[in-house]
Order: sequence, then C-alpha cells, then structure tokens
Amino acid sequence: MKLKSNDPLLRASHEVRFGGGSTKTRVNHLREVKKFVEELRKQGYGVKHWKNITNKHVGVVVDAWKDRGLANATMKEYLSGVRAVAERWGNDRISPKNSDFGIGKRTQVTNKDLSMSPEKYEFAVSDMKNGNDELNRIAAEMMLMRELGLRHEESRKFNPNRDVLSDERTHVGVGTKAGRERWLQPDAITDKGREAIEYARSVIGDGRGLIKPGLTENQWKDKTYRIVRERYGISKKESNNSFHGLRHAFAHERYERYTGFACRCLFGSREKFVENARSVAGDNWERLDHDARELLKSEMGHGPDRNDVIENYLGSRTS
Repeated sequence: MKLKSNDPLLRASHEVRFGGGSTKTRVNHLREVKKFVEELRKQGYGVKHWKNITNKHVGVVVDAWKDRGLANATMKEYLSGVRAVAERWGNDRISPKNSDFGIGKRTQVTNKDLSMSPEKYEFAVSDMKNGNDELNRIAAEMMLMRELGLRHEESRKFNPNRDVLSDERTHVGVGTKAGRERWLQPDAITDKGREAIEYARSVIGDGRGLIKPGLTENQWKDKTYRIVRERYGISKKESNNSFHGLRHAFAHERYERYTGFACRCLFGSREKFVENARSVAGDNWERLDHDARELLKSEMGHGPDRNDVIENYLGSRTS
C-alpha cells in the first residue's frame, strides 16, 4: 500500500526530532514507522494523531505481520520505532513489553531442512516458462530467489538492465531488508545464476522490473501468491514449499560449494554431520563451516551479527 505524502501519521513522523539519536537511528525509526502506518491503513484504521495510537492499534498491526510471516526480531525492530515516535508526541501508553502483543523470543533452531525440493522448483519454473506473461514473470522471480538467493521483494524489483554491470558484478539494492544493499561478485554467481539473470532480462525487456505493468506492488504480490498457491501448492502453510524455501535451497547449495560438505540441517544429528564433514575436510571442517556462514550472511543480505538467521538456514553448529 503506497502512503500519501500528506498522511498525518507519516507526516508527523517526519517532523519528529529524536533527541540524542544519530542520523542512522532517525532514518531507521522513520522506516520502521512507515511499515507500521502502512499496515495500520491496510487494516482500515484512519487514526490521525500519534497521541491516539493505542495498544489495540499496535495489536492489530502485529497480528497482520504475524499472518504474513514476519520474524519476531523484525516485528520488535519495527515496534522500537513506533514507540520512539509515539513517545515524542507525548504518548506513553504503548506497552514496552513485546510479549503483550504476542511477540516471543527468537525461535530456537530446529535443525530442520526447510528448502524447496528440486522437483517442486523445476516443475513449477518449467511450467511457468511455457505460460503467459504473468507466469513468465513469476518464473523469473523464483529463479532469482533460488539461484541468487534474493528475497521475494528483491526479486520482483530486480532489473538486470540496471543492476548487472558490464563486469558482471550484480547489485542488490532495491527492496532489501533494512536498506542493506549488497554486491554479488562474478565468481559467486553460477551458470544457473547467470541463466536466471538472462531469463529475467528477457521477460522484463525495456521494462523497469518484474512487477507486471499496470499493477501496484501489493496487487502483483497478492496475485503472485495466489497463482503459485492454487496452481503449484506453493504457500506459507508448507514451509518447504514456500517462496522462502527457495532461499533455503540456495543457502544449502552455496554452503556445500564453499565447504565441500552438506550443512547440518540435512543430517539427523550433529554427530552424523561432523562425521561427514571430517570425512571430507578433516580437522579443517570447523574453519570451513565458520567461513561459509560468514560469506552467506553477506551474500544473503544479513548483518554480520545475525548468526541466528544463518542457523535457521543451515542448522546449528553446536546441536
């Protein structure tokens, strides 16, 4: 949902001067608040002043975020900005406890394989390539997610004509999480990755991205989810067969490419994982595991401190 520039809550957010906060903090808070206001409007609430925002409003927005699968850490980040803005407008009624809105601690790593199966991916993409323009666009998005590790938002906003340089360095800067842009170096892109880029280029043509012309981003996103759910059984209800399962598959493949052995979540126990890793790399397996995780954090657009996120893709190093 695109907010109007004169939306009173968003305008008030711009006017707030955060005492003592760095420029980066102020920018982050504004981004977080924009997500809150967008969702609040989408849920039909026309509240105009921050002093009138209540726990009820926050709860409605958080419930919508949960339905969309946002991580606990992401929702906590957004609410930190909401509280900061509300307090600067004299509203101290929003609960400081995330648990009051049903936001728990970060989920414990399950060491479960959540990657989309090659069979599911290859069938869907092959079928879509033989379909109409809409299906071609979705196929391109899926290929970019699977072969370059892009998030869904990043994939639908990706434009090879803009983002791939003549030396084959690839820039991921539109639709990124927390505005964290990144570069994919040529040696990090496989032949299948180049194929995904070229297919996206052929689908886009002279256009600006993979979002179908004439539709808003949200309209296209909703249509995409509906098509893949109804036609291919790809949905959030089946974690292995969700769009995000493509990122898991990318992480698994990239990890093995870097280390020479499969990641932890593909084994029933840590003992079996270590046994296999040692058989391939000897005593050097731990260093290779560590370095691969660091590289993947960068390639997939996560901060250097987000070991917990990479563990959700690869499995835990210690259990």
